[in-house]
Amino acid sequence: MNQTQKLAYYPNLLGQSERVIQQNIENKRGLEEYLAILQERANIEDQYAKALHKLQQQIDRSSISYLREQLVNQLRQKIERLENFADLIRSEIIDQVKEILQDQNQISKRIIDEMKGLEWDLQDKQDDLLGGKLDYKLQARELEQSGIQDIIYQYSLDISEDKATKQVIKTQQVQTECIKLEKEFEVIVLSYNEFIDVYKTKMENYLTQMEEQEQQKMLVQKDTLMKLFLFESSIFKQSLQDNEKLNDQIKKTNLQDILENFIMKYQKPQEIPRQLEFKPYSSFLAKTIESMKSQEYQRLKDVIKAHNDTFYNIYDDCIKKSNLQTIEEQELTHLINRNSVQALYKIMQIHINCVWNANEIQNNETIIGLLRQNTQNRLLWCQALEIQANKSNFKVPSNDAYDQLVKWSQKMINLCLEFWDPSPLRKLITISSIIHISIQNKKHFLMYNIKENKLLQTADFIEAVIVQSVYDALVEEIKEVTTQEERIRKQKINILTQLSKVCFTLLQFNPVSVIKSYAENYLRYLSVAHDATDNLLFQIESFEQF
Repeated sequence: MNQTQKLAYYPNLLGQSERVIQQNIENKRGLEEYLAILQERANIEDQYAKALHKLQQQIDRSSISYLREQLVNQLRQKIERLENFADLIRSEIIDQVKEILQDQNQISKRIIDEMKGLEWDLQDKQDDLLGGKLDYKLQARELEQSGIQDIIYQYSLDISEDKATKQVIKTQQVQTECIKLEKEFEVIVLSYNEFIDVYKTKMENYLTQMEEQEQQKMLVQKDTLMKLFLFESSIFKQSLQDNEKLNDQIKKTNLQDILENFIMKYQKPQEIPRQLEFKPYSSFLAKTIESMKSQEYQRLKDVIKAHNDTFYNIYDDCIKKSNLQTIEEQELTHLINRNSVQALYKIMQIHINCVWNANEIQNNETIIGLLRQNTQNRLLWCQALEIQANKSNFKVPSNDAYDQLVKWSQKMINLCLEFWDPSPLRKLITISSIIHISIQNKKHFLMYNIKENKLLQTADFIEAVIVQSVYDALVEEIKEVTTQEERIRKQKINILTQLSKVCFTLLQFNPVSVIKSYAENYLRYLSVAHDATDNLLFQIESFEQF
C-alpha cells in the first residue's frame, strides 16, 4: 500500500474515534505484554542458572572422578553464559523496550486527549449547524406566513390601508432578519466544512503517528528477538538448527503486511462527517407568495383565460379534424421559435393526443425540455389534458392509454416538486378526480394512481394551494355592487366558494382532520360568517373519499 492509497483510506476512519482510541490502547498493551514476557524470560534464565550452580556444587562435592572436572567446567561455563544472557535481557533489551514504551505512552496519551477534544469540537460544530439551520428555517417559515398576510391585507376590503401598510413593514423586518439568519447559517456551514478539513487533517496525522508507533513496536520486537536468538545459539549449539530456522522466519517476516493489516483492520463506517452544500430555503408556499407579489400568478391566470377559446379552436383543427399524434422536427422547431402561447399550446395538445391514444411521441425529450422551462408551459400541458378529457367525456379510451397518462402525470408531479411549482399540480389533481377508465363497468379515476404520492399530503403543498384559492377569491372582480358593505359581503362569499372547491379537491388525497384544520384556520382568519363556516366544516366532516 503506497502513501496515496493510505491517504485515500484514512477518511474511512473519521467518526470512529472510540475505535481508533481502543486500537491505540491495544497497541500499547501489546508492547507492555512483550515487556512482561522478556522479564519472565530473564527470571527463568536466572532460576536455570541457579539450578545448574547447585548441580555444579553437588558434582564438585561428589566422589566422581571420571570427567568430573570437565563436567564442572562445562557447567561453570554454561552458568556464566546464562547469567550473561539474563543480564543482557535486563540491561539492554528490557531497557530498550521500556524506553520505547515510555515514549509511546506519552504520544498515545496526547493523541487520545486531542482526539477526544476533537470529537467534542465536532459535536459542538454539529450542534451549531443544527441550531443555525433550525433558526433559519423557522425565520423563513415566519416570512412565508407574513407574506400570506401581505396578500390578504392587500386585497381584503375590510382591512384598512394603515393596517395593510404596517403589515408590509412587518414583512420587510421579518425578511431582513431572515436574510441575516441565512447569511449566518451560510457562515456556520462554511465554518463546519473548514472544521471537517481540519478534522480530517488531524485524524490523518494521528493515524500516521499510530502507524509509526506500530512500526516501531514491530521493529523493536524484531531487533530484540534477533539478539535473544543469536545469544541463545552461542549457548545451545545443539539447538542451532532450530534457532536458525526461527532466525530465518524472523528475517522473513514482512512488516509491510502486518502494517497493512493494522491499517485495514476496520471496515468503512456507514456514516462519516461530510462537507455540506449550502442551499437557500425553498418551498411551495414561498414560491406561491413570491409569484403573487410579482403578479406572475395573476398574469398566468389571465393568459390562460384570454386564450381559452383559442385553445378549443386548436383542438378542433389539430385533433378533431386531423387527429395529429406526431410533429415533424422542422414543424416543432418552427413552433418553438415562434414562442407564442398558441404555438406552445399546439405542441402540448398534439402531445396529449398522442398520450391519449397510447402512443409515444418521437419528440419526448423536447416536450420534457419545454415542461422544465417555466410554469406557463406546465399549465398549458394541463390545460391541453383538460380539454382532451372534456372532449372525450373524461373517459380514457384504453388501458395502454391510461398507463401512458399515469406515467406522464407522475412526470409532471416530479417536475412540480423540482421547481416548487404548485399551480400546474393543483390543476392536475383537480382534473384527476374526473378523468377515468372503465374497468368491469366501474370508473377507475386517475387520482387513484397518484394519490399515494406523499408530496400531495405535505403541509407545504396543501397550504400553498389553499393560499392560491384565497388569493383567487380576494382579487375576483365584484360587479353590480355599489356599497362598501355589500362589496365586503360579496368578497366573503367568494372566499367561502373558493375554499370549498379546493378543500373538497384536497380531501381526495388527505385525511378529513387535516383539511378541516386548514379550512377552520383560514375561515376564522378571513372573518367568514360563523354560520357559513360551520356549514362548510360540517360538509368536510361528512365527506367520504371514493
